[in-house]
Amino acid sequence: MPRVSPAPEGPNLGRLARGGALNLAGAVSAGVLGLALVFIVAHAYDPATAGAFFAATSLFLIIGAAAGLGTDTGLLRWVPRHLALGDPAAARRTVPIALVPVAALAVTAAVTLAVLAPWLADRLGSGEPEQVTVMLWVLAAFLPLAPLQDALLAATRGHGAMRPTVAIEKVFRQFAQVGGVFAVTLITDRPAALALAWALPYLPGMMAAAFWYRRLAGQASCISDDVAAAAAASAGGGRIAVRAQAAEFWRFTSPRALAGICQQALQRADIVLLAALSSPRDAALYTAATRFIVIGQLGTQAVQNVMQPAVSRHLALSDRAGTQKVFAVATVWTVLLTWPVHLTIAVGASVYMSLFGSGYAGAGTAPTVILALAMLLATAAGPLDVLLLMAGRSGLSLVNSATALAVNIGLNLLLIDRHGATGAAIAWAAAIVTRNLLGMIQVRRILAMGPRGAGQAMAASSALLCFGILALATREIFGANATGMTIGLISGMAGYGALLWFGRERLALTAFTALLPGRRGGRPTVFDDDPPRRVHARKA
Repeated sequence: MPRVSPAPEGPNLGRLARGGALNLAGAVSAGVLGLALVFIVAHAYDPATAGAFFAATSLFLIIGAAAGLGTDTGLLRWVPRHLALGDPAAARRTVPIALVPVAALAVTAAVTLAVLAPWLADRLGSGEPEQVTVMLWVLAAFLPLAPLQDALLAATRGHGAMRPTVAIEKVFRQFAQVGGVFAVTLITDRPAALALAWALPYLPGMMAAAFWYRRLAGQASCISDDVAAAAAASAGGGRIAVRAQAAEFWRFTSPRALAGICQQALQRADIVLLAALSSPRDAALYTAATRFIVIGQLGTQAVQNVMQPAVSRHLALSDRAGTQKVFAVATVWTVLLTWPVHLTIAVGASVYMSLFGSGYAGAGTAPTVILALAMLLATAAGPLDVLLLMAGRSGLSLVNSATALAVNIGLNLLLIDRHGATGAAIAWAAAIVTRNLLGMIQVRRILAMGPRGAGQAMAASSALLCFGILALATREIFGANATGMTIGLISGMAGYGALLWFGRERLALTAFTALLPGRRGGRPTVFDDDPPRRVHARKA
């Protein structure tokens, strides 16, 4: 019987570099725009209104993550796996298997949010609960669109296409939200209008994601007749095959659904708890103090988005050496991208907080430093959760996320009342450390893999020298002000560039020559950013 039996080829770092560079460009855009949104809201509204808005949108994102049922990770595991094994029909069936339950749950969640809006508005602490109620109703109307958009974009990444995620999620939505929020601040001060401007971009975003996925799925379906026949024969056809595939998909994805809720709650629950247990002002301050983490995470996601389908493909082909190589290189690139951000913020925390206005300066410095240092550990550990998930260990991922969330919420309840935003930062930092320590132990014991590669020490020491030691020296000379921070940043970037050029081989940065004209290299597969029209298979 004809079947697909591709041989392991090792990781194509040029392909990873192209996808990573595209995601990085989108991450930079999204990070700057996300910071701009917080800046606009913090300056245009009083801390109570801003805090209520940040808490409401955080609640929106937590509920959206819950409604997503972990299907983004499920799609990123199964779609590239089916494509690597030459079965695009199975890859195509995976998407409705994921989307139908998500749509049903998202609508139910939206109705529940709308019903509970008056009760929630009273507990968010704003002086105008009626206005916050209307704001929550507006967010509820758009809630189903967010998880559907995320799932469809995950399906496009499963096909190896990074452009849809960058264009829709990291560029369009961010630009539309910032532009809409800024326009609203010029016209009205109603929180409901602010919520509408923030949520409306999800509608065209979801539609564009659906269109892009259909195009990619159509291209991947143009396979040779012998592969199509083999796929149909192995699938068994009919409803039985669909039920079996759905059962397999949800066995893996169900734990991820709970883990996704835990992860989103881990990032957003402290804002809601601060608004409820302390004050909306503390919630606004904490949102501003921790916004830099989103910038760093966007850099991490730029690497992980291109790493996930690559790891899934190598594991499907039993290529452990290739998997370890991708993991190590992804860790090095993550450190190179994120450590400069976290070190710069840690050294210049007071200057960073002053950007949001006089009401934010000083009070948010301690939370910023605590979390910046915690993120250094998290990024140095590498994308542990991605490796566990692509290896099928979604249950372990759930355990890690649930444990970290329990640590976070428990410490928040103990510390917020006494220490406010600083207590929330300590709680989040402890949760970050817990989750990464568990992941490192599991990856080492179960998969016999680790994040350490030839360039990890060099990447970390280069960033520490240029954005830590040098930045501290310039701060001592020129003062803890915008001038000192700017001089330190410029000097650090110059030195960092020189060190990266010197260590480009060790840091696997030569892979980025694939971005140069005429240097794409590598045999095209369905995992390229532009999937080919046909996939050919060998007969066993």
